[in-house]
Amino acid sequence: MQIKINGIDHTLRFGLKFIRELDEKYYFEKNGVKFGATLEDRVPLIFSHDPVTLADFLYSATATEDNRPTRDEVDTYIEACEDIDKLFEEVLSELKNSNVTRSRVEQMEALLNMMKEIQEEEKGKKPKSPPKKPTKN
Repeated sequence: MQIKINGIDHTLRFGLKFIRELDEKYYFEKNGVKFGATLEDRVPLIFSHDPVTLADFLYSATATEDNRPTRDEVDTYIEACEDIDKLFEEVLSELKNSNVTRSRVEQMEALLNMMKEIQEEEKGKKPKSPPKKPTKN
């Protein structure tokens, strides 16, 4: 995937450097050991079109670039984007095609779809009435 910022083409790579960079920011700690949680924690936010997460992803995907854009330049790029929904879809497509992110992204997409189906089913059901209080004779 390529984006042009300030007239310079940047190749976005959603590989190990991308994950390592984001794992430094998004992790959980257990018994003093840090575990990267980028894919588990942040990918659902890409599915829900969170612009801050999009900015983090675009910036980190330029980790292999010699002439890397700044975070501010990435933010400005996103703010000026005419079709941000298309940009989210392109990022998701890249994540689904990268050999290091594909399986986790597909698993999360399936889980999100299952949750959405459950929510739709719940909307169609009548709410249960609260149990009646026993009366005293």
